[in-house]
Amino acid sequence: MIDALTRFDRREFFLILSMTVLSVTALTFTFLVLPVLKTYLQVSKSEANLSNGIVIGQELDSQLSQFRQDIELLERRLHGDMASLPEREIEAHIVGKLQQISWQNNIQLIGVEPSTGDTVESFHEILFRVTLAGDYPDLYRWLREVGDELGFVLIKQYEMQTLDDAARNPLLSVQLTMSTYRALR
Repeated sequence: MIDALTRFDRREFFLILSMTVLSVTALTFTFLVLPVLKTYLQVSKSEANLSNGIVIGQELDSQLSQFRQDIELLERRLHGDMASLPEREIEAHIVGKLQQISWQNNIQLIGVEPSTGDTVESFHEILFRVTLAGDYPDLYRWLREVGDELGFVLIKQYEMQTLDDAARNPLLSVQLTMSTYRALR
């Protein structure tokens, strides 16, 4: 073998030697170092993602909590005090609230007649035929408070007549039909 090596001139020998060293280095890097480097980069990327996931998870918890509060607020605005009531208790609740609002506003609540309405889209309609007596400012306050206390209440029909011949602030009789809606479950 030494004979074969001596046949090469010195320059060729160093060229062959450097090519061999370069090939061995490239093969060693390709098969030993590069897979370990790729694994290290994947692990560090996974660790960074997991760290971000923990932070994002905490943010999601606070966002979910905020969304729950927003939903409760919207339910309260939509249904008023009725938001958490089962459907079978809604009529009694509304009649009680109407009586309470009437007392607070000097309105005489003559009658409340609940009935079942139509099904609109995915909502069940509950109707109330209400008869009232009082003066105009008190009736106006009564209507505003009904909207505030009971949430989304729609006045479907409204009729008003005078009960006396007073020139100023006559006593009025009102017959109205209110409807409220509950999501079908």
